[in-house]
Amino acid sequence: MKNGWKQIWSRAEGLLGLDRLTDTFRTFALLHFGFLIFNNLQTVFINTLFFRLTGGADTTLQYNLITYVFNPIGTTLAMYYASKKGSTKAMRLGFFTFIFLYAFFLCVMDAAVWFMPVIAFLVSWAGGYYWMGYCIKVPLYTTDDNRDVSLSVIGMGTGIVNLIMPTITGGIISACAGVMAGGLLGYYIMFALSIVVALVTVYHLKKLPKDQVIDSKVSLKRGFRKTFRNRLMLEAVCAEFLKGIREGTLAFYLNILLFELIQSEALIGANTLLTGLFSILAYWVLGKRLKPSNRIRYMTGGVTTMLVCTLILFVQMDVITILLFSVINAFFNNFLLSPGNGIYYSVVQKTCPTNTESAEFSTVKSFFLDYGRVAGVLLVMLMPKTTYGSVWGILLLTVLQYAAIFVSSLAAKRLETYVHEEAPVQE
Repeated sequence: MKNGWKQIWSRAEGLLGLDRLTDTFRTFALLHFGFLIFNNLQTVFINTLFFRLTGGADTTLQYNLITYVFNPIGTTLAMYYASKKGSTKAMRLGFFTFIFLYAFFLCVMDAAVWFMPVIAFLVSWAGGYYWMGYCIKVPLYTTDDNRDVSLSVIGMGTGIVNLIMPTITGGIISACAGVMAGGLLGYYIMFALSIVVALVTVYHLKKLPKDQVIDSKVSLKRGFRKTFRNRLMLEAVCAEFLKGIREGTLAFYLNILLFELIQSEALIGANTLLTGLFSILAYWVLGKRLKPSNRIRYMTGGVTTMLVCTLILFVQMDVITILLFSVINAFFNNFLLSPGNGIYYSVVQKTCPTNTESAEFSTVKSFFLDYGRVAGVLLVMLMPKTTYGSVWGILLLTVLQYAAIFVSSLAAKRLETYVHEEAPVQE
């Protein structure tokens, strides 16, 4: 019986690509999933909370805009911190900032709108420190041979979290809606539980290998100068800017459109469950089929499918069509993002031989990616406040992704023959 279970597990590992992961990356991935679990409430339901408190989408759009503006600042501070203390300690500081943020939320829930800029800044600060550590560790714990499958496993895990957590969270929030004035009891419960999960996750960070920290002098100015002088690096971050235009807005906008029609957190949870399920399926497909040689082909197919499916919303925009578009977007959006991430991390490995250079380039990327997100949110805010105005906004954001594919194709082609010739930064 014991051997039977081993055979089943071995086959499952081969099917999912887990047998190609290093032990260190497996530990790192589990910790990342812990982060996703406690961070899921903030990324999904803080938008509906602001909508519920104000009765409109304007505050939600402003919150996301401010968050994207502050994100590169948090990443810059994290770069200098990680260079002195190490990427693991940077992630730990990000965790503790999220814990403080959730505790702050518990204290000011009723007046959260008044503190919205402060909340946006804290989210950016915490996210900057965590994602800086993440961006440094992914190239360290993967190789060209297993990077695509490693990122696909991360994607599948993300899909599973998105499958389970919003459904549970949305159900609890909706079930508690009539217990407290304003329907906020469920939010109090979920923020408290998120603090507990965050504390457990940060405790297990010690399982990661100890950072070999050398007090190196990082420089944002040097990072930008190197990026603009190196065509491969410049192409990589320009692609991130263009992808950010759509990715940042669609990350929350479809849920807001749905919440405008029916103010139900349970419905948002159900929508996120469906999108999580299709994300898992997409990452499984990509994990089995994606290779450096076919990344651009998958990106093109994904964007073309999303563009065609956007036309569904012109015919009719109701709960059913938004749900249908959400699941299609969840599946094919990964055809754009996952290959793009593979290209980016390959560029990091080829052009940044030291942790110092990797941290500098990750910070430069943050500016391009997040200000691409800012551009996307501003574009949506400038569209007419009508049903068709929203659809035209989504259509325009999607069309712009062909530019992201073109720039990514330039980077992918250059990667094939790229040889790093610059002297590495001394650490």
